[in-house]
Amino acid sequence: MCNDVIYEIYPLTFNYAKGSKRDPFQGAYGNLKGITAMADYVSFLQVDAIWIAPFFMWNQNGFGYDIINYTKVDRMFGTETDFKELCDTYHKKGIKVYIDQVYNHCSEKNPWFQKSIKREPPYTDYFVWVNARGYDKNGKPLPPNNWPSKWDEAGDSAWTWNEERKQFYMHSFDYTMPNLNINNPELRKELLKIAKFWFDLGVDGFRLDATTHYGCDLLYRNNPIDEEGEQMRIYDINNAVGATFLNELKSLANSYPEPKILLAEYVFDKGKHGNAKGIKTVRESICDTFYIGSLRGNLENFEANVEKALEISPNGEKLNWAFSNHDMERAVTRIWGQNFTPRKSALLMELLLTLPGSICLYQGDELGMPNPQDLNKCKNLRRDYRGIWSNANSVWDGARTGFCYDEKSHAKMALHPDSEQVKYAVANQKDDGTSTLNRVRQAIINRKNSVFHEFGDINFLKQEKQKGVIAFVRSNKDRTRQTLCLFNFSEVTAKVTYLNKVYQIAPETAMYENI
Repeated sequence: MCNDVIYEIYPLTFNYAKGSKRDPFQGAYGNLKGITAMADYVSFLQVDAIWIAPFFMWNQNGFGYDIINYTKVDRMFGTETDFKELCDTYHKKGIKVYIDQVYNHCSEKNPWFQKSIKREPPYTDYFVWVNARGYDKNGKPLPPNNWPSKWDEAGDSAWTWNEERKQFYMHSFDYTMPNLNINNPELRKELLKIAKFWFDLGVDGFRLDATTHYGCDLLYRNNPIDEEGEQMRIYDINNAVGATFLNELKSLANSYPEPKILLAEYVFDKGKHGNAKGIKTVRESICDTFYIGSLRGNLENFEANVEKALEISPNGEKLNWAFSNHDMERAVTRIWGQNFTPRKSALLMELLLTLPGSICLYQGDELGMPNPQDLNKCKNLRRDYRGIWSNANSVWDGARTGFCYDEKSHAKMALHPDSEQVKYAVANQKDDGTSTLNRVRQAIINRKNSVFHEFGDINFLKQEKQKGVIAFVRSNKDRTRQTLCLFNFSEVTAKVTYLNKVYQIAPETAMYENI
């Protein structure tokens, strides 16, 4: 898997198909049957695996990542039988099935949390509970330390007071998603049971969400502030127990005749101090590969970001690369705004597929699908029966609009594609050999038979920089195979010199030469 091409599917909007015994919303949202119905298309892409974002029973505050029951398929997506059919269908096509597992946090509506509030064993310490460090002059309890949270409607503190239990609980993200206490070995055993449930059901591996946040300092010490005023993230994240739990999961995964694969989300956005601890975890963990978020920026940062990532994992053995996912603006919009072209879109994916390690394509990347121009015009709130999309207004919400197979297939979804996105539908590209879709498909095929499929080095050419030009030599580990890769994203012909030879690269094209 560590050099596989993985196709991320966001089940809320990927595809809907009839036939499930549990089908309450009749096409307002995607479902598991819909993913199964797209197996021929996914197989056409020539990818090695799919990764399915959460489809478990959830509370709709975290778009699937606030889980109420870890082993129950949410009724909006179908049934366990539907999931088994999905796995069987993809396996028959030689495609592995990975699913998201969210072990850092869950929903406040999860029965575990409700019982933990009441201190019911064994759930009493399934979450991170800490006493107030004191009270302000108005009698309001003060959080135990300065640890921060992200995307939190209630503020930027990782702590929320629970009046019933008379303690604070920790949450790395929104207050509606309390952190599970990974420090607790009994809780870890419970999570391993959940992992075994899905492994036994037939999944080939997990994408593990938010693993940077597993565990915390047991003394709950304040993160110190450095001389630049930056909080040094050394106590709230990247703790040793998190690495321990990853290794426990991998030991379970390795107990199967065909070992299961673990792809851990380990994003390096926690400042230089927190990141330094994270690098150690990535290098020493027996986890298979890590999504480290290194390509979230623009093309101007591409060289620096790739070089930093390869310092963390030389030769790319533990790296997973992506330009897009469900939690960020679509790549073509992020990089070019309204000035992207289908040729640039295809070229971007061709660039991605040269990198050493595993690759993630997010649904629609292969089409060059942009964000919608007006997200509100994509909402059909009368069909949004679960009230998911009414307050969705961020750029990453725009990346979650319905996938475009043809002009009609997603028109009834509660968050459907806009008219501009529909132009990039599969049906409009599949028979055009020069389309983004077919160029990306061919790049996936070419990757399997080239040095790009091997672990190895990337050496960027050190010459005068030209706007929109990326040039490097891609080699395998022992340098017995080397390919010169020249990408010109600009609108004018570019010239690159290598080993005294001058190469002219036409606008919005790539050039490869084995050397």
